[in-house]
Amino acid sequence: GAVAKTVTAPFSRLTILFQVHSMVTTKGHRPKFAMSLNGGFEKIIERGGWRSLWKGNMTSVLHRFPYSAINFYIYENALDLLSSDPSGRPHGEEPNETPRHIVRRMSKIVMNDVADDDEPDLQELQAQQQRIRGTNNNNTTIIRSNRDETPAWKKFIAGALAGTVACCACYPLDLVRTRLTTELEGHENYKGITDAFSKIAKTEGLAGFYSGIAPTLLVAVPNFAISYTVYGTLKEYTLDDELFYNLRRIDADSGEPKLGFFLTLICGASSGALATLITFPMDTIRRRMQIQSLHVTEKSQRLSSQQLFSNLIHKEG
Repeated sequence: GAVAKTVTAPFSRLTILFQVHSMVTTKGHRPKFAMSLNGGFEKIIERGGWRSLWKGNMTSVLHRFPYSAINFYIYENALDLLSSDPSGRPHGEEPNETPRHIVRRMSKIVMNDVADDDEPDLQELQAQQQRIRGTNNNNTTIIRSNRDETPAWKKFIAGALAGTVACCACYPLDLVRTRLTTELEGHENYKGITDAFSKIAKTEGLAGFYSGIAPTLLVAVPNFAISYTVYGTLKEYTLDDELFYNLRRIDADSGEPKLGFFLTLICGASSGALATLITFPMDTIRRRMQIQSLHVTEKSQRLSSQQLFSNLIHKEG
């Protein structure tokens, strides 16, 4: 995650500058940061050099570690909880055998072998093979995987819950990152991460660290919910459909098919792109709310998320 953040940091900063430019610019006749992608990069480099492309990246990397850890931990545990049966076992998991059950089962196997003059029970062996292997319509033997049969709505709820907890826990770092990223060269408000935390605490108090939390939740919750749901659905489809057979790989230990590199890339990119496309308008609003206190000193003149949304549509379409 940290490596990916660093590699994509220039694009991330350019995206944020496009989102908030009309709010921070002093030139009313220039509502856009740049007229093209190349023009945007050239403008950043011209003002602050190549290193300015990674401005605010350290905060982003520091944010990524706890954010990802909390997100995946909550998601997996929430999914296990939603998929558990009334006894508390995950769906489809067999109950644990006691020593007595094991002895009784092994005794039956031994007695059956003795009764059959040490001939193996072919029907039992075939039944076991059928549980591990299956046959397609052409009677060709294929290996079945333990397909994830968790309903999409459970993945959606688990993803939404994970996004909410992770977002609230790591939001101060996200806010500082946005403010550092949107600072224009020569007009900096903060000297770094520590200085930003110190000044926000002194001038805005604890509430300042959660400025714009509402629209952020409206971005994070559906974003993760959609992303996890779409990714899980695409994963199941590609593992079941023979069209993607050559793009799958077989796990050396379990013998089960898993997503190959390109399938993982396709499923991840597709789910992420769809989630971002749906939530991007609200992401623009939350970025503007995060930096609003820097450009609007009077609290009475600061706009709510609904007012910012309406104002944005009215003035910029």
